[in-house]
Amino acid sequence: MSALIRWRLATPLIFLSLMCLTAVVIGAWAYWAEDTAAERALSVFLGIMFAINLGVSVSIGTDRDLHDTPWLRVGTIILFFALACGVALVRRSL
Repeated sequence: MSALIRWRLATPLIFLSLMCLTAVVIGAWAYWAEDTAAERALSVFLGIMFAINLGVSVSIGTDRDLHDTPWLRVGTIILFFALACGVALVRRSL
């Protein structure tokens, strides 16, 4: 797999992960004083999940040993986004 194809696959995933991580960090910073301990813990958990997503996304673009499409990494990112949606719903219901 060429570097161009790897980065074309990784770029939208990096952008989505970075956008979600930025939103979580800004939201946690803005409402930290008003949130309960459970909401704070879920915010931290969301931040960790999106940071892992960002790391896996960057690893797709930087791994020179990829020969095929990294379906396991892409699946991991999709799974973490789905889990984050569930965590966000739980956080909102608190």
